[in-house]
Formats: sequence, structure tokens, C-alpha cells
Amino acid sequence: MLFAADIGNSCIDIGLFDEAGNLKMKSKISSVGSRTVDEYTVVISGLLAANGFLPDAITDGIVSSVVPGLTAVIKSAVKKLSDISFVEVGPGTKNGLKIRIDVQTQLGADIVANAVAATSEYRTPVIIIDVGTVTTITAVDADGVLEGVIISPGLKVSLDAMADAASGLNDVSLLKPKRFIGKNTAESVCSGVMYGHVFMIEGFVSEIRRMQGYANARAVMTGGLAETVRPLCTSRIDYDPNFVLKGLFLIHRKNQK
Repeated sequence: MLFAADIGNSCIDIGLFDEAGNLKMKSKISSVGSRTVDEYTVVISGLLAANGFLPDAITDGIVSSVVPGLTAVIKSAVKKLSDISFVEVGPGTKNGLKIRIDVQTQLGADIVANAVAATSEYRTPVIIIDVGTVTTITAVDADGVLEGVIISPGLKVSLDAMADAASGLNDVSLLKPKRFIGKNTAESVCSGVMYGHVFMIEGFVSEIRRMQGYANARAVMTGGLAETVRPLCTSRIDYDPNFVLKGLFLIHRKNQK
């Protein structure tokens, strides 16, 4: 089975795929830079056991990462369980995408994986919204060319920054606001952060469609905080929580030929 890991700033998404590309296991663990290889080995081993898999079920690996310091740690942890080879998504890795940006080495591996999954499952043009530590909005044109990305502060980053800058604005949960116009500080902050993010996303999607001529472009949302904001959106936005892992499977397959 293929072990796939997407290492983000806050969390690591882990998946196991069979040869046909079926996602047989999915887990999420925290990105903790101070954890050792041995500690991550124990965590990953426990996840496999909890889902009914033995370490020797893993035959190959692929990893995408925006946290370089954790990449080698996770690969080493998995290799202690099963001596496999890894594909690491980065410059030179086959992905099948045409990318039209200034510096391709600056493009996050998770963004690449999302775009690979999107172009496999949707007609282009397509707009991909990944709501996580940061929120990224990626535009893929009708010819399947990744035209560029918009990067904005994520929900929690925005909330934490506001709490740090102004006293009395902490202890606010990222939940659906009870009222659009808040009647107390917590409600007011929650509405501002949540609906502000929704309006930002929908505004960017609308402008990309207008400016790029993507009138019929589908929009799809993914990421760890996607289901927090998607129910508040008024426009149609599809949802796929497994986009990045699906993209990693497809990239791995392209690099086996």
C-alpha cells in the first residue's frame, strides 16, 4: 500500500492507498517540530494498528511538505516501520501539470497536489480553495494550466493575530456565528472572522471568474477548516476533504512510469 503524507504548518494528513487508488485509511496528526523520529514512529505505528494495518502493509511512500524540518523526520519514522522508498514532491517531480508562475520552486507542494487532483476529477477551468493555516485559492485555466495562487491569512491566524493585538478578544471559537450582527464581544468577533473569510473567498472566486474569463469554472474547497466556512457560503462550492491525498497518489503513479 502507498503511504501518503502532506505535512502542513499545523497538521499532517496521512493516508493509505491500495493499488487501485482507493483511500483505505486517513488520519490527521499535529505538526510538532520538537518531536523526534522515535516519537513519530510510535504515533504512526499506533495509527496503523488502530485502523487494522501492519507496518509491512506499506510498500511505497510519497510526501509533500511546507515544513522542511519535518520532512526527513516523517520519512525516517515510516522507514523504521517499513523500509520503503519515498517520492518527495518538489522541483523535478513529475506531476503532469503545466505551471505558469514566476518561480516554480516557490509553489507549495500541497498546492501542486491539490491541482493534480482537481484536474483529474473536474473539467477545467477550476478554482481550488484550501482552507488551512493559510487559505490558498488556486486558478487552473481551461487548458489545465495552473495560472497562479492567492494566499491569505487563515481563519485561526486571523483570530490569533486579532487577539494578540487587542485585549479582550480571546477565547473565541471558530464556530458558525449565532447571529450575523453580534450582541456581545465573542459573537461580534466570531461573525467578523467567519463571515469575513467567507466574503473574502467568494469575492476572490467571483473576481477570478470575471478577470480570467472563467465564467463556468467550478470551485472546490478542501483543507482542515473547509467545513467550518463552507456552510456559510451562498454560492455553490464543492467540497472534497481528501484532495491533497488524492493528488499525492496520482503524482506517485506518474513517477512510477
